[in-house]
Amino acid sequence: MKQILVAGLGQFGSSIALALESLGFDVIAIDTDEKIVQELSNKLTYVVCGNVADEANLKALGADSVDVAIIGIKNLQSSVLATLMLKEIGIRSIIAKASDDMHGKILEKIGADRIVYPERDTANRIARAMYYANALEFESLPDGTGFMKIKVPDSLIGKNLIEADFRKKFNINVASVTRGLKVMVNPDPKEPLQGDDILTLFGTNESLDKVSNTYK
Repeated sequence: MKQILVAGLGQFGSSIALALESLGFDVIAIDTDEKIVQELSNKLTYVVCGNVADEANLKALGADSVDVAIIGIKNLQSSVLATLMLKEIGIRSIIAKASDDMHGKILEKIGADRIVYPERDTANRIARAMYYANALEFESLPDGTGFMKIKVPDSLIGKNLIEADFRKKFNINVASVTRGLKVMVNPDPKEPLQGDDILTLFGTNESLDKVSNTYK
């Protein structure tokens, strides 16, 4: 089980911490705002009030032994100091939130392994979801790939995945087929598709564009 430090418990940090703990990760959460810490104390197993830029404080928490640190601090100076300190104590992987490109570039320069832009990513997801009007669900990933759920197109009802040939036509993988309450992961390619089937497709955003435009 990975141990993860979440520093900065605003909307982004607290959401990440709660989601990770619900998935079974061992989460250490820290923020300088005592009120926020108090509000989360009955939701997170280990949440403390403290300064993440204080080396003694971090070592007392055991932060120097975590697998991943996630910095959700909005203030530029504070997030830079936190990144520097976490890098200094030897955290192997640091994910940092940035509010704009300049913030992100600074964090990269001082050692953050991955930069996330929550506001921008949310806007992109909404825009993509609107673009894929025939999609039941769409989720874009930072590396330019994504998952899209679609109802099986009428032209493919009765055909199997070999005949549909998503991989050759679109360079798309069919991750699962949902039929009623049954989710078939790595579905049988010879199984005929039924009218109410839901396909979960995985591929690049460009490939998903082609699928969306083909089966409007």
